[in-house]
Amino acid sequence: MRCEGWIRPGSFMTLGPRKWEQCENTGIVLLTVVQEGKEETLPACSKCWQDVIDSGIEIVKAEPIKEQK
Repeated sequence: MRCEGWIRPGSFMTLGPRKWEQCENTGIVLLTVVQEGKEETLPACSKCWQDVIDSGIEIVKAEPIKEQK
């Protein structure tokens, strides 16, 4: 399951406008978060999960994604 995080690759030295792109990593956890009064559950990789923690977004639940056999 692909991570549903959105990132802006590059740096301030990147020429031209930076665009938002969906994270290419595999989701390892289903995060239930509250943003703008709405609760939503989405898959996240470890980096995007840490970004959510660092941003202060309210995490209601984090459930590991089980590997399919």
